[in-house]
Amino acid sequence: MDFVSGFVEAIDYFLIAPYRWPGNPVIGWWTGTAVLAAWAALLGKITIALVFRVNRSYIKETVGEVDQRHTQSMNALKAGDRAAYRAINRLANEAFGKSFFLQVAMASASLWPVPCALAWLQIRFSSIQFPLAVDLPLVGHNVGASFIFIPLYILARIMLGKVKPRKGNRE
Repeated sequence: MDFVSGFVEAIDYFLIAPYRWPGNPVIGWWTGTAVLAAWAALLGKITIALVFRVNRSYIKETVGEVDQRHTQSMNALKAGDRAAYRAINRLANEAFGKSFFLQVAMASASLWPVPCALAWLQIRFSSIQFPLAVDLPLVGHNVGASFIFIPLYILARIMLGKVKPRKGNRE
């Protein structure tokens, strides 16, 4: 057995365990999927913390440049120098764009566990369909595992967002 298949087998063993905790398969499905959603949310939060820690100095530099350019442009405007204001404001907009897209990229780093979890759910539970009481447009009468996972993941992210980090020796 090579490393990859051994790793996939170990992950599968870990991920399927919560589905087997209760004796009832319906309760096991909900428990396992809720735990999977919580693990995905937690792994995303850990990833974003690591990305922030690695990029902390660059983030501070970028935010500092935005603040500096904003202050410079406001000073030029107060001084009545419209040409300097426009030139500095252009630099401020560039710095803001760089800062904005850095934040978007960092936020997307927290989402990588979702497609992994959905792929695993598809591999494990693709044959399971959940009947709906109504016929939804574009969905029909039955839904798959992702229809259940995504709202549970959103709920897990909201609940995890309510957890505040300890105040320690943070900067």
